[in-house]
Formats: sequence, C-alpha cells, structure tokens
Amino acid sequence: MNERSSQRHNIEALHTARRGVWIAYSALLALLVVSGIWHYLQQHAQVAALLVRILPLVLFLPTLLMRRRRGHIWLTALGVLYVVQGIMIVTKGGGSVLVGAEILAAGALAFTAYRYVRLRGRLDSPSA
Repeated sequence: MNERSSQRHNIEALHTARRGVWIAYSALLALLVVSGIWHYLQQHAQVAALLVRILPLVLFLPTLLMRRRRGHIWLTALGVLYVVQGIMIVTKGGGSVLVGAEILAAGALAFTAYRYVRLRGRLDSPSA
C-alpha cells in the first residue's frame, strides 16, 4: 500500500512539474517576444534578432506537446543558456526589468524541466 501511495504522489508531482514547465516556457517566450519588440521599436535591434532569440525555444514545442523526456533534458540546458545570456546582458550594462524577468523565467524553466525529467525517470524505471 505504501508503494502505491508513493507512486500516486510521484504522478501528482509529475503533473505539477509539467504545469510548471508550461508556465515557465510561456512566460519566457512572452518575455522574449515583448523584449524583442521593445528593442525593435527603440531601433536597437532588427526583426532577425527577435527570431534568433525565440527560435530555439519555439523548436522545443513538440517536445512539450509529446512529453518527451529526452527533450526536457535539452530544455533544461536551454533554460540554463538563457540564464547565462541574461547575466551576460546585465554584466555588459544592458540590464532592465525585462532582462531580470527573463533570467527568472529561464531559471524557472530549467528547474521545472529538470524536475520533470527526474520525476519521469522515477515513474519510468522498473520497480525492483
């Protein structure tokens, strides 16, 4: 009975992690689009810069829809890269509230995607 309740708890935690991934993914994508449009309107960047920033994230949409574990591993790495990119922007003097929010959203994406991978691994592994 204890094993069954543990598995039920893991399934609920997996659904919570998946919801967190979707929230962080959507927030980061929205922030990148808003930031890109803002920079375009201020004539600091071109449309291509917006596409370059959002394209890697958009390419992971099938991974989210199909719930691929391996894709979530790569999504964790991508979240870390977006965090590093935001930190580099801040250290070069280009920090703003949007960049800070992007760093937080990217960190949340990396964390929740990693959590999803760990929980999915527990459920997918055969019980001994």
